[in-house]
Amino acid sequence: MMRRADWGWALLVIVIWGVNFVPMKLGLQELSPLLLSAMRFCLASLPFLLFIRKPASLTWRLLALYGLVQGVGQFGLLFAGLALGMPAGMASVVLQTQAFITMLLAALLMGEQPQRWQWLGLGVAIGGLGLIGAAHGDGAAGMTLLGFVFTVGAAAMWAASNL
Repeated sequence: MMRRADWGWALLVIVIWGVNFVPMKLGLQELSPLLLSAMRFCLASLPFLLFIRKPASLTWRLLALYGLVQGVGQFGLLFAGLALGMPAGMASVVLQTQAFITMLLAALLMGEQPQRWQWLGLGVAIGGLGLIGAAHGDGAAGMTLLGFVFTVGAAAMWAASNL
């Protein structure tokens, strides 16, 4: 059973995750998507070089590939999607499709066998994504289809980095 403090920490993570899309959107008013992505990646990862050693079993090539897929691929596409009209709140929801894309990639590339309920969840998620994508241009936020596509691409890059 989780303690109250653990619930508080979990809630804090949820709030930080949800709120961080607003500063991203604001940053894109002044910076290009790739520059903002590079700055975020450097600020988030470079300090760790001072404190954490690379595992001996991890090659520099694999580490660089991971950095490119996650740092440039995921956040470059996400920031481009935001710059191209994806609302910050909707981006935080659409980006979570990474869980289902991870499941698909693991099944295709690693031979994992998803359970029936996981396939059902994937079907529901795809239906929801279709509804979100079809709603482009509607409402106060005016989501663009291109912004939506780039955000789904960012989710795919996150899924690839999960593997």
